[in-house]
Amino acid sequence: MAKRQQKNKSPKQSKKDPKKGNTYDKILKENFRELVVPLVFRQEGIDPIKSEPLPEELNSTISRKIDFLMRVLEKNGDESIVHIEFQTRMPRAMVYRVAEYHGFLLAKYKLPIRHFVVYLGKSRTKVPTELPKNLQFSGYKLIALNQIPFENLVKSKIPEEIILAIFAHYPKHDPERVARIILYRLKEVCKDEVSLRKFITQLTLLSQLRKLDGYVKQIADSMPITIDLRENAMVKDLIAEVQAEADVYRQQAEEQRQHTRAAILNLYQTLHLEPALIATVFEISEQEVLDILEAAE
Repeated sequence: MAKRQQKNKSPKQSKKDPKKGNTYDKILKENFRELVVPLVFRQEGIDPIKSEPLPEELNSTISRKIDFLMRVLEKNGDESIVHIEFQTRMPRAMVYRVAEYHGFLLAKYKLPIRHFVVYLGKSRTKVPTELPKNLQFSGYKLIALNQIPFENLVKSKIPEEIILAIFAHYPKHDPERVARIILYRLKEVCKDEVSLRKFITQLTLLSQLRKLDGYVKQIADSMPITIDLRENAMVKDLIAEVQAEADVYRQQAEEQRQHTRAAILNLYQTLHLEPALIATVFEISEQEVLDILEAAE
């Protein structure tokens, strides 16, 4: 009986504690916020003179039903959503309300949406019907840390950027070596033991996403007080290797771009395909196709 009771307890012990997982996610996001936001600002040339945090919970303000919504399939095969609102009065913020509807509808249906507001009032209305260009959403810029060369981050004198090297692009070296280089660079740039301990803690946490936390802990526990110059030589060797591989990677990427340009020009000049169709074939934007065609003229 005792053995049977022990077996019954084991599944409960193996269950993950959701509260513990939520706490980990919270700590992870807080560390990412502290490390990544400054990097994004520097990369994009954002230099605010003032900033303030905003609530991160997005609560829907759509508390009433949309007036009219229909999925439409046309003779040419195009499918879209038609949205119509009926207004007896035209609030100046109507365009923002429709923009809000657009976001929710697009996320739900993933189809082109055409919005119409039918005005039923007596007096003329001059409310804006389009958002200013700087408020229009046309996509986002992807910042993929695994495409940033390792040496660009590990050679930095900013501890936050050195930590992010754990997510950067580096050759398939022994992961222990990569972790060691990052730790020794942190030791070089940190001004005091308190800040060093703080950044090592952050590195240990974030390295779990690359399954390198075991190496980070082991190396951090055995780090000498003074920095071994031979380790610095190792850093230089790896940086040289990374730079050599990066040159090859950039050359291959350029060759691929040239091949794509040639294929696009061939489809346009020989088969006379429309830029929009070519963009669909290569999974790029129509504007990118137009830029290639314009540069070739």
